[in-house]
Amino acid sequence: MEEKRIEGLWDCVYCGRTGIKARFGECISCGRARGIETVFYLPDDLDAATLTSEEKAQTTNEPDWLCEYCGAYNKSTATCCDKCAGDRESSKSNYGMLHKLTGKLFGKNR
Repeated sequence: MEEKRIEGLWDCVYCGRTGIKARFGECISCGRARGIETVFYLPDDLDAATLTSEEKAQTTNEPDWLCEYCGAYNKSTATCCDKCAGDRESSKSNYGMLHKLTGKLFGKNR
């Protein structure tokens, strides 16, 4: 059976835009960055939301990570922060772990 990978969504608390794909760290409408309090959820139509082969090749199952120095979110594949160039190895926290600690890993109503 072929593995399906589905991208989560999030909503902007600043402008109210809904259904922003998880790959975007900033709102595609107002440009404000999502915060640690952001709650991700799955789309209603999972079949339509399944990533294509090309999109799958650009993603990993690893969580994004949070830069300890400037607070920016970075893709799991980045070895240094895209914003301040801080080294990932020196940045002890990662995005997935922070969501587990706050109880806001996935689910709209948590």
